[in-house]
Amino acid sequence: MKKLYAIGIDIGGTAIKHGICSSEGILIQHDSIPTPADAPKAIILQKIFEVISQNLALSQEQGMPISAVGVGTPGSVDIERGYLMGSTPNFKHWRNVAIAESIKHRFDLPVFADNDANLMAFGEFSFGAGKEKKDVICLTLGTGIGGGIIIDGEIYRGSFYAGSELGHMSIDYKGRQCNCGGQGCLERYASATALIQDYNLENPKNPVSGTKQIFLLAKAKDKIAQKVIKNFVSYLAAGIANVVNIFNPEMIIIGGGVSKAGAVFIEDIRDACQKRAMPVSFKNVEIVGATLGNDAGMMGATAFALKSLGKKGVVTS
Repeated sequence: MKKLYAIGIDIGGTAIKHGICSSEGILIQHDSIPTPADAPKAIILQKIFEVISQNLALSQEQGMPISAVGVGTPGSVDIERGYLMGSTPNFKHWRNVAIAESIKHRFDLPVFADNDANLMAFGEFSFGAGKEKKDVICLTLGTGIGGGIIIDGEIYRGSFYAGSELGHMSIDYKGRQCNCGGQGCLERYASATALIQDYNLENPKNPVSGTKQIFLLAKAKDKIAQKVIKNFVSYLAAGIANVVNIFNPEMIIIGGGVSKAGAVFIEDIRDACQKRAMPVSFKNVEIVGATLGNDAGMMGATAFALKSLGKKGVVTS
């Protein structure tokens, strides 16, 4: 198979990550710029144009022709048009954006756009922990909980591109109110934000600002930290057990900053999940930590773009 190169863009609430990746999963270069999240969409598009220009210049210098551009963005995306539908919660004006059309018009390159959580999952599936698997589900634990579902090597998006909202399954129908309008959503209990909030509610005189502090305190035998982490694992296991029973995937990948707590943390989640899931559904499922870190979305965007080219008959061996 001929080696191909694509530019990947991962639009986040605080940073736009970008880089060049090969079809073999080799990250040639990567960088990021701050996201002007409160700016008009024309300004955000201009920033995207600037990073694409930067990557194109580098590709020309190194003799690596770019075949396509892949873009991951928060929100529901019509992948046939590369069009962001509706609004996104962390952006003031980033709504109803013709992402692919705008970039194509500027650079005359094939452009493919999708939801950022989908592409994070696709990055881990293509080049990371899920490589060589067919059915993979990814949960990213951050400010909220992002989810991506890969079935038989394809991203599952729902009938109208708005599915895979794994963070918004309810684990307590009378539980905590969620910003989505629901109640008892998983991300209100098992996101990094939730873990920090739970610790600070238990220990308001000595609040923390990050999950790393909580895990360090737990290692130092802090009883409050140990308690909230134990609860956190139980909440997350309840959500993962639902996923296991419904999808019975080959692998569940846990990403985000919390996943960096180590192998023991992942093993605790697996043990707690095993107690909740149906034995026949759980038996062969692997639960692992993500391996690509912050590059997953960007690399997933390039993998998605190159695969989409292949479906259109553009990529040849």
